[in-house]
Amino acid sequence: MALSDLTVRQAKTTGKRYTLSDNDCLGLMVSAAGGKSWQFRYYWLGKQKRLCLGGYPALSLREARIERDKAQALLARRIDPQVERDQKQHAAKLAGEYTFKTVFDAWVEHRRKELKEGRQSTLSQILRIFNKDVLPTLGKMSIYDIRRPELLARIFRER
Repeated sequence: MALSDLTVRQAKTTGKRYTLSDNDCLGLMVSAAGGKSWQFRYYWLGKQKRLCLGGYPALSLREARIERDKAQALLARRIDPQVERDQKQHAAKLAGEYTFKTVFDAWVEHRRKELKEGRQSTLSQILRIFNKDVLPTLGKMSIYDIRRPELLARIFRER
């Protein structure tokens, strides 16, 4: 039986965990503490798995059904939705950690061991040029987003 928004809103805690089922393997899990979260049940390689889609009321019934449909589309293409989500989260984390500035700073620390410091040294010239011309435009970009066409466009736009 399909859930309604009223049924979801009125779901109360009973002292132990239970699940209210919707259509197509979607369910609202109500915890013993009263928290509500959407779960999608599916089979992968012969085993039943559960994918947590999000908490209620942050994720409404309509949005949970949309997320369930996305997960079913992935399954139809023989992609495990849990693995796909984990890979996207990992890629987003890496993109945030590895900005051009952080990678440049790590490279400078590595090169400091080999290059002399001083007013006319190669290292000081590299730092001056990068701080003046490169880091203001590329510093906050993820290194995974920097491609040759974008790099050339930014260089020629600055001139």
